[in-house]
Amino acid sequence: MSELEREKILVFTPSRKVGGKRIVCYDDRYIVKLAAETDGVIVSNDTYRDLAAESPNYRKAIDERLLMYTFVSDRLTSLRLFIIINSFVCKL
Repeated sequence: MSELEREKILVFTPSRKVGGKRIVCYDDRYIVKLAAETDGVIVSNDTYRDLAAESPNYRKAIDERLLMYTFVSDRLTSLRLFIIINSFVCKL
């Protein structure tokens, strides 16, 4: 994960300490905002329904670039990713 972060492929949500207590941001908003600003892909099983109503840019990121996943045995899989790859390969 550290290598992915160094390569700016993976981004951690910010947090800070105030009075010795860790304060974290509303990471759902941070995730969707970052994806909207950078055309990034959101890898999550959250539907972000509450945030989709906040902004047309948020809705577009959620509707077009939300990659939901599951594990099959020890493999990370996504039906949407399979469909995207399959449609790309079929065009070759």
